[in-house]
Amino acid sequence: MRERPPRRRTPDARWTLPPLAVLFGLNLVDELDRLAFAALTPELRDAFGLSDAQVVAVGAVAGLFIMLGALPLGWLGDRVARVRLVVVAALVWSAMSVLTGAAWAVWVLVLARALSGIARTSNEVVHPSLLVDYYRPVDQPRAFQVHRLATPLSTVLGLAVGGLGLLVGWRWTFVLIAVPTWLLVAAALSLREPSRGPAPVATAAPVARVGFGAARRAITGMPTIRRLWVAAFLLGAAFIGVTQLLSLFFEREHAFDALGRGLVQTAYGAGTVVGIVLGARAAGRAIATQRWERLPTVIAAGVLTTSAGLLLLAVTPWSGVSVAQCVLLGVGMGVWQPAFYPLVGRIVAPAIRTQAFGWTLLVSGLGAGLAVPLARLGQAEGYRLSFGLMAGCMLVAAWVLASAARRLPHDVAAAGPVLPA
Repeated sequence: MRERPPRRRTPDARWTLPPLAVLFGLNLVDELDRLAFAALTPELRDAFGLSDAQVVAVGAVAGLFIMLGALPLGWLGDRVARVRLVVVAALVWSAMSVLTGAAWAVWVLVLARALSGIARTSNEVVHPSLLVDYYRPVDQPRAFQVHRLATPLSTVLGLAVGGLGLLVGWRWTFVLIAVPTWLLVAAALSLREPSRGPAPVATAAPVARVGFGAARRAITGMPTIRRLWVAAFLLGAAFIGVTQLLSLFFEREHAFDALGRGLVQTAYGAGTVVGIVLGARAAGRAIATQRWERLPTVIAAGVLTTSAGLLLLAVTPWSGVSVAQCVLLGVGMGVWQPAFYPLVGRIVAPAIRTQAFGWTLLVSGLGAGLAVPLARLGQAEGYRLSFGLMAGCMLVAAWVLASAARRLPHDVAAAGPVLPA
């Protein structure tokens, strides 16, 4: 009988597929719920008699509660077995997807999206913390490439989700997309908890717990983290709100139905796949050569590409060209991700690492609140203006990231040495 791997990761631990495969799968099926809400936004709006701004606000509830759940899950993730948190979260969000399909009133819909948002926090807070401890720094860009590909690969299925909405209606669509989660939960139960080692070298020794206040002071005291948070706030509106705004934009400006809007989500997802692969390669080269200061530059390049995509959407009158520009927008939204998570993992101590991801998600969620006024502006003045304003926000974020590259060496030096590539 084949011997099971050791419970704790040692410094020479290598690529381990099963944990990454399970976390990728859970991230993928979670994104199907978000994608369905984005592609079927007009149907939900009409079913409950809402305005454009109101239905975007309902969608933003999930983002709001992702924000509210970020710190509690981050705090728990630094104190209890993270694999157990992942399992519980998956069960909750699958149940809330079913409740979304069964919603008989607006308040039920809001409740389902709120609880779904809290559960989905696991993918953005607990999953990254696990991946940083499962894999060496030099392997982390590849690990996060696979994990973050769940988002665009789910949007590549946007055409299928839109077609399913036309075939069985929006209610049954939400019920059916919950089924794969239950299968993945069984696989997650077999995962072993990795050790929490000094950033970023893992050891078998237990890591001392740090109080919430002390953890907050340590995290916010890092110049790099503060700059990343400014960029994360501005990225929040684009990263969380853009998919819904794209559906409304193509419905209003180009008269796309559910199938056409699914095509838009597919184009956006295909671009994000390309961006994540490019970002992982750039981040991997930087880490392999110990040039950590290049990671903020990689992130900034993605942000600038996002700005260009939004600006082109705002000024292009042709529907076919606009769909193609969604690919460019997706590329920008993908490039920064494989560089961002290893960067945070590199400079933050393991005892407070999950909380660092939680704080970052909280800041991003606050930025996502900008999606509601942008939707109101789009409904009143046209979504081209909304996209133009978002493009300006991305330019500011890129400038802030450039300043982070100058301050990063100080935080890297404070974090200590890393494992050799």
